[in-house]
Amino acid sequence: MSSSEAASGAPGDLLADAGEEGALLRAAAAKLAALPPGAELPPELIQEFMTALVRLYTVRFQLGERVAPFDLSRPIPATAVMIMATVMLRAVNLELFELGMFQAWSGV
Repeated sequence: MSSSEAASGAPGDLLADAGEEGALLRAAAAKLAALPPGAELPPELIQEFMTALVRLYTVRFQLGERVAPFDLSRPIPATAVMIMATVMLRAVNLELFELGMFQAWSGV
């Protein structure tokens, strides 16, 4: 995607399929609903939710939707955001410098 596409909200090549990610979220929600009350969420289920949510949010962002990533009625501590940003960058082998360059070039 060129920086002009990202800045204008034009989709370019979508990074995921919104319908597929929605279906995966629904499947994960069904697994969650099937857990007994008080049961700990398995790490794999958390990963399923995170993967589908990030991919779905990205596609909708590419299509021009600009919605806050968090429910603003439930404040997120800055430390929680920094932890997630750090582990997400590590998971895809990106450095903070690369994120800064992407933000500068894309206008995101």
